[in-house]
Amino acid sequence: MIFALLTIVATVALAFANGGNDVSKGVATLVGSGRATYRRAIAWGTLWTAVGGGAAMVISVGLVKAFTSGLVGPEVNASPVFPLAIATGAAAWVLAASATGLPVSTTHALTGALVGAAVMNGGAGTIRWELLLTAIALPLAVSPLVSASIGYGLYGVTARLSPACVCVEDGLTLAHVDGSGLATAAARPGVVLSSEGCDPSEGTWRLQPADLGHWGAAAALSFARGVNDTPKIVAIGALAFAAVGASLGLAFAASAAAMTAGSYLAGRRVTRALGEEVVQMDRDGGLTSAVVAAGCVLAASFYTLPVSTTHVSTGATVGAGLRQGRGAVDWRTLGSFALAWIVTLPAAAIFGGFAAWALAVAS
Repeated sequence: MIFALLTIVATVALAFANGGNDVSKGVATLVGSGRATYRRAIAWGTLWTAVGGGAAMVISVGLVKAFTSGLVGPEVNASPVFPLAIATGAAAWVLAASATGLPVSTTHALTGALVGAAVMNGGAGTIRWELLLTAIALPLAVSPLVSASIGYGLYGVTARLSPACVCVEDGLTLAHVDGSGLATAAARPGVVLSSEGCDPSEGTWRLQPADLGHWGAAAALSFARGVNDTPKIVAIGALAFAAVGASLGLAFAASAAAMTAGSYLAGRRVTRALGEEVVQMDRDGGLTSAVVAAGCVLAASFYTLPVSTTHVSTGATVGAGLRQGRGAVDWRTLGSFALAWIVTLPAAAIFGGFAAWALAVAS
């Protein structure tokens, strides 16, 4: 029972860490393109992360199985310290990365911690390496290249459509002329549709579909992140929740709540890094990357592919940024992000293996 309770605590901590690191992936483009302040963007991302986390049990419950019995042998899964070691190792690495502003992948961290804990508990032979490579590693490796290619290609379409606007202009209309020739005028608003853009003036109301589209895409990406990430975290604590008599639904609710809290309370540092330091993006680039990342992560969730929102959103941002010119991308910062991605697997494996060893000694 004590291991089950500790596993639940570690799972909730991992969900909190995921929220703090990953809320940035949905809303960083809003800040980077100048469409929102940090406070408004993070609040918006937090709202839709919560909605996505709540919907995950219906939409992507299949991912729970992908991160439990499918990857390791039954003799390892039966160990009470195994899920606790995974949650502890992954949470430790994601929290450390968030504290330094590095947007790392929780999926990578979970995979690394799982491998490290499994090797420590039962040896390398207990891991189904072929399934690990094809079902998890391959989607993780390919997804940023796919999103970068789509982002690069879609930028031109976005740039063509984004100036469109709907304007309501105040005007005067001759309403009545009396017998003495005195005219009476009335204000009549007129609606103007333009694909070239329109400059607001006094008394003019303007709506740009691109602005609404960007906010909508950020909401969709935050929703998709909640849908895709919640079941991976639930998978680690599912057996522990069951051991204390809690349902799978409660496990989803607790994980989604912790992820929501982490998003709102600890999301600013990584949002700044991803929104301002990788690409000096314009509004077209921000909109493009948000739309592409949202579409890719939602599609992956539908097909129960455990992609990394970090990789997908960064790939889309870089792809769209390259259309602005190579100078728009800060290659040094991007290199540090890529190094963090590479280090995540072995680092989380070390954390997970150490946690498994320490727990085995303690028990």
